[in-house]
Amino acid sequence: MRMSPEGEQRRARTAVQHSEPGPRLVETLELVEAFSAVARSRGDVFRTIERLTDLRYGELEALTAVSAGADHHREVARRTGQVDAAAAATVEGLVRRGMLAPHHHPEAPDEYSEPTLVHLTPAGAVALQQAEALQVRLLDSALSTLGDEETERLREAVHHVGDRLERADGPRHPALLSSVADAS
Repeated sequence: MRMSPEGEQRRARTAVQHSEPGPRLVETLELVEAFSAVARSRGDVFRTIERLTDLRYGELEALTAVSAGADHHREVARRTGQVDAAAAATVEGLVRRGMLAPHHHPEAPDEYSEPTLVHLTPAGAVALQQAEALQVRLLDSALSTLGDEETERLREAVHHVGDRLERADGPRHPALLSSVADAS
């Protein structure tokens, strides 16, 4: 049986609090700082995208989730990590702006009831494509400052770390959580 997100968070917090530092603690702390710098830079990229597209990061995440098949605000919440109420407000705002449109469930018994599902509109698809293109251009600009060898090392490192994280089952990475818990 799968643990609730709150249960997973408590378990992770407890596991980290009771675990002994590994032999590579200094390297780990340096990497935490490096990842923090990348996260800050990523934040800068998304603030730039927000300014140029007039879409908040959460709205872009919601559009991405809907384009990937989420058709209800609860599914958007699950895929984006938002609480249901926040996702509902985000989806509602995107509907008002014409980026998403509501529709009925195909098996809905009453066509006159309020539609509860959403889909991406052409305007939403264009906005999402623009945001993705801006992200690519901003990353391309950053990579242009690196040489071929540095770019290849970065690519390999990103793929390796991504592969290690994705081996875990699901978005909360229980396999990583288990390794921390096992180390404690």
